[in-house]
Amino acid sequence: YVKDKSLQTDSWDSTTMDQSSYKDLKTSRGINYHYFFSAPKANKATILCLHGFPSTSSDWRFVVEYFGERGYGFIVPDMLGYGGTDKPTTPDSYRMKLMVVDIVDILDAEKAETVIVLSHDW
Repeated sequence: YVKDKSLQTDSWDSTTMDQSSYKDLKTSRGINYHYFFSAPKANKATILCLHGFPSTSSDWRFVVEYFGERGYGFIVPDMLGYGGTDKPTTPDSYRMKLMVVDIVDILDAEKAETVIVLSHDW
């Protein structure tokens, strides 16, 4: 059941996660991450959305639209190996502990203070 009938459509307004709101950051281990960013409004948290396999940041577009209209900020990266983020060829680069460091680097760069994490396939 979806209370907000506008969320029942498969259509997507591409301005929700406009490419001009994407950033790139080289993390402390030298990996380039491509991510969507929008700052939160007064006293709202930043929502960190982490996609799983196989996917990209655009999977979170409906979440960004819904909660963005309510003042929440967003950091929505293309995870390592997907979308505009680097795709290392060495399996060790994909270790969970290393990817967590990458995400913390992004949170620090954006000065995110209060963060709510949403994820799937993690």
